[in-house]
Amino acid sequence: MENLTERWLGHLFGLIGGALIIVGGVVAAAFGFADLILGHAFGAMGALGEAVVLAVVGALVLLFAYLGEHEWRDKPVVSGVLLVLLAVISWAVLGLGVNVPALVGGIFAIVAGALYLIEPSAKAFHEVASTA
Repeated sequence: MENLTERWLGHLFGLIGGALIIVGGVVAAAFGFADLILGHAFGAMGALGEAVVLAVVGALVLLFAYLGEHEWRDKPVVSGVLLVLLAVISWAVLGLGVNVPALVGGIFAIVAGALYLIEPSAKAFHEVASTA
């Protein structure tokens, strides 16, 4: 366990967060279809719209978590900022809703973004401290 890096943990948390947000999208879709069956058209449209947004945000979290560990290995700031932004977007869609998997996925995504930002922040701090 001593060779775990912040970036690897960020990658792992990003994958878990993206998967949970997608699960939240599936849960929202299930509630949307239940509303549709019960004849609540407006409730169904809201839940199905939430499901689509959560599925897209979850897929983007998975994508940027993957890119941050592989193709964008030299750009952790971009991956970190995008993961934090996507977590904020997922929370904006949910509000304080009852979709627990998506809320927890958003927490994992924001932690992943913060973990990606630790290494560049430490380097910047050391550069500023060494010049002062």
